[in-house]
Parts: sequence; C-alpha cells; structure tokens
Amino acid sequence: MTEKYAIESYDKHLCLRMNDTLWVILLFLLRPYLVTIISLVNRTDRTGLIDMVYSDKLVLWWAFLAGIPAVFVVYAWNRRRPGASMFARKVWRRGRELLAVSALCNIAVVFMPLWLGLAHHIDKVGWVQFAISLAIAVTLYSSPYIKDCFADFPEEDADDNL
Repeated sequence: MTEKYAIESYDKHLCLRMNDTLWVILLFLLRPYLVTIISLVNRTDRTGLIDMVYSDKLVLWWAFLAGIPAVFVVYAWNRRRPGASMFARKVWRRGRELLAVSALCNIAVVFMPLWLGLAHHIDKVGWVQFAISLAIAVTLYSSPYIKDCFADFPEEDADDNL
C-alpha cells in the first residue's frame, strides 16, 4: 500500500479500488455485451438497439471478440482478494495491457465495415467510437492511479501460508 492516495481509495484488503475512470472504460469496452443483454430484455423489439449501435451482425461479433480482454479484467477484479488463483493475479497485473488491447481492437471494429465492403465511409458514430477508444488507450498508460491500481493485489494471509 502506498501513501499517495486518500484512505477512501482503498478497499478492505488495503488495495486501490477501481476509480470512476476505470469503470467508464470497462463499460465502454463491454458495450457489445451490455447492448445485447438490454436488447434481449426488451420484449417489443429484441434487435432494435443492436441494429442502432452496430451496422451489421458480423461487426457485432467482432465487437464481442474485442471485448474478451475486458471480460478477463472483470473476472480478475471479481477474484481480487487474498487466496485468489495465480490466473486471477496474472490477469490483474496485466489489466492495463488487456484493456489497451481491447481498446485497439475496438478501433479495428470501427473500420471493419469499411474493410468488409459493407460501408463506403465511417459515419460520425464510428469516428466518436474511434476517438473514445484512442483516448482509452492513452488514459490507460498516462494515469498513475490506473498503473498503481493494476499493480496492487491483496497479499496472501499469513494464516493461509501455515
């Protein structure tokens, strides 16, 4: 535990909590999963929201693939406590890299309709998604809090090592 941050920034295991910036990043990177869940819950038009956000079903599938690294980070965050598996620890330590890969893959998803011949130009929504994904990649590597958060994982309890 470092003394750089306020006491409210730490959880019960004395590790840095994910801040609002990280939560917004995760929500953006997991949006294909969230859009799909919200669409399936909507009984009147199950595909309306999906069609509004994604130009083609194939692009949606590519977006699902781009979100997989962020899913791993959410898994590691959920397991972030003493006694966690080595897999969760390794995923958490690589969280910035995984989220950056997910953001860069989201940039590729923006250009996917162009490459597949489904569109002849990138629309305004695509450019906004491009800018947000690029800003996420920059934020992940420029924020000292995010760096420290992913470097922080609860230590094994002394009782567990006996």
